Amino acid sequence: MSEMEIVHIGRNWPYEDIDPCSKICIKELERNEGLVTWLQPIGGGLEDQIPSIRMGNKFCSLSLRMQKSLFRHIRLKKDFVNKEAMSNGSFKLRIPKLLLQEKVRTQSRFNVSM
Repeated sequence: MSEMEIVHIGRNWPYEDIDPCSKICIKELERNEGLVTWLQPIGGGLEDQIPSIRMGNKFCSLSLRMQKSLFRHIRLKKDFVNKEAMSNGSFKLRIPKLLLQEKVRTQSRFNVSM
């Protein structure tokens, strides 16, 4: 954690006895992006940010399944920009890069050209 800086801090994981990475917690994560803490390597940029969930003093990385549940409500539109301004004037990603790639791949399967 010493080589990472916190870009945006989310709420602490409220269920102390349950690991957020477990399958039974997917329901608790759904559309609950307030739990996501965005980390960035020191000296890194916007594209280097990674999402995590804070459990006390430690951070858990998010699997693709967890990311899909957390960011299910975000739809890719024609003018979608994957950055969001924060109150301090800096930027954070709206959704993780891996999930964006997956959403673009899925969307391209359903695009039919006439």
